[in-house]
Amino acid sequence: MVQDTMISQQTIDIVKSTAPVLKKNGQQITTRMYEIMFQNHPEIREQFDMSAQANGSQPARLATAVYSYAAQIDNLRALKPMVEKIAHRHVQTHVTPEQYPIVGESLLQAMKDVLREAATEEVMAAWTEAYQALSEVFINREHDIYNKEKKPQLLHS
Repeated sequence: MVQDTMISQQTIDIVKSTAPVLKKNGQQITTRMYEIMFQNHPEIREQFDMSAQANGSQPARLATAVYSYAAQIDNLRALKPMVEKIAHRHVQTHVTPEQYPIVGESLLQAMKDVLREAATEEVMAAWTEAYQALSEVFINREHDIYNKEKKPQLLHS
């Protein structure tokens, strides 16, 4: 399921080096990400539990996931339980592959906004590559879940 994707060693090293700053500033980044995303793409608001936005639980969960990815980018198998849970949630809320670039663009902009000078060109390039790799993992897993759920159940005679 979750394979170690073809991410360059340089990207792995850079993303792992950002884990401490993401642990510290993660919720600020994800809160900002949702602000950017809902402002630029109001049509996707309806897919989100806005009470979970208001009380901060959704940004907190995403911040934990982003930090976990940064810390474990060289061992994606360790993230399998988290990926499974998120992928199933995405299927329940009808996330589409076309929405991943919207989230990625919003997340990367939020990183720049919050991390300021720490969001160097090198860091942003690494996170762009890392996000694209992770989004492929989710898109592929969600595709499998959608297909499995669409198959008719065999009737027992």
